[in-house]
Amino acid sequence: MDPSSKDRIVSFVKEHAEEQLEFVTALCNENSYTYNPEGTNRAAEMVLDTAGGLFPHHEVIDETEVGNHHILRSRTGSKAIYLLGHLDTVFPPDHPFQTCTAEGDWLTGPGTGDMKGGLAVLVYALKALQECGAMDRLDITLILGTDEEIGSAMSHTLYKRERKKAIACLTAECAGPNGEVVVSRNGKAGVRLDCDGEECHVGNVSGEKTSAVLEMAHKIIALESLNDYHPEVTVNVGSVEGGLGPSTVPGHASCLVDLRWRDEKHYDDLLEKVHGFARDTLLPLSRCRLTVLNHRPAMPLHEGTERMFDALERTAGLLGITIGREHRRGTSDANYFGSSGVPTLDGFGPVCEGDHTPRERILIPSLAERTTLLTLFLANHGSKLSTGGK
Repeated sequence: MDPSSKDRIVSFVKEHAEEQLEFVTALCNENSYTYNPEGTNRAAEMVLDTAGGLFPHHEVIDETEVGNHHILRSRTGSKAIYLLGHLDTVFPPDHPFQTCTAEGDWLTGPGTGDMKGGLAVLVYALKALQECGAMDRLDITLILGTDEEIGSAMSHTLYKRERKKAIACLTAECAGPNGEVVVSRNGKAGVRLDCDGEECHVGNVSGEKTSAVLEMAHKIIALESLNDYHPEVTVNVGSVEGGLGPSTVPGHASCLVDLRWRDEKHYDDLLEKVHGFARDTLLPLSRCRLTVLNHRPAMPLHEGTERMFDALERTAGLLGITIGREHRRGTSDANYFGSSGVPTLDGFGPVCEGDHTPRERILIPSLAERTTLLTLFLANHGSKLSTGGK
């Protein structure tokens, strides 16, 4: 790319920085909790309106329980660079954390970092590519998902289908604390364990009772014992329910469990151990069953990603900034691409603190910096990615 094009990109992003910030603020003020499909669809319309005219091909995947997914393509029938963003957040409409506030260099609000700030980076990077004339020569597919926060329970088949058409994958989850880019991620599974006992009034109990809550208590201790069962394996029982009241022996209890691992070879063994806990009940007549709710395979660092990161590092040098690489124990939709060997980089969003909490906030200057970095990278290397980023 000639120096004048670089200058045009830098100038465009700078000139639209205030507009981009207003877009993020408005987007975050629209509640798009995963199970609020109406709000999520309104957020999608805001993104589509702002990115209007950039993509001639638009496919909508209708959903009912969550918002509709959107696939936007610059061309059809050819392999493409995939850009991933998700519209849903973790904050329900009745949660007190609903609006954005700006103070100094920080914008605090629901989804600012995870990942509406990242959506703003994607949209304004695409607009900047259009401004400098690079959009017309790139094969780009943008996916806007709506169920990322629940492990892509509905959309995982979409990603597994689309990754076969991918030259590379770039995802705009939030950056690391020092602007790091994510080159690998853990795998994750969400499971539900249900235990059934024999419900009755405590006054009618003679001998050993079959309490679903007591059975579940043993299961929770066993599950938590699996932490570090293999290196970097984590298990967390995050939600527990059960019982009718203090005078009733509980007939049912359930818990939601998060399983994570770094090396994909550990997943099957870990899951078998958990299934074993479900099968081996301790109380007479109790029964337990395990349901896998979602699964994202681990995203390892491989050669194609290494080459792409090297190219990104050179791009950052042109802007006078330094970027580091990061392995992240969390997962994203990028896992589906990176796990299959597609060169994948994540973390193109702004620097964020406190995601998934009422303290979630992004560093405002990092919005423009990440937008410029992504735009210049695509302008300089987008057409080369099909040959390994060389």
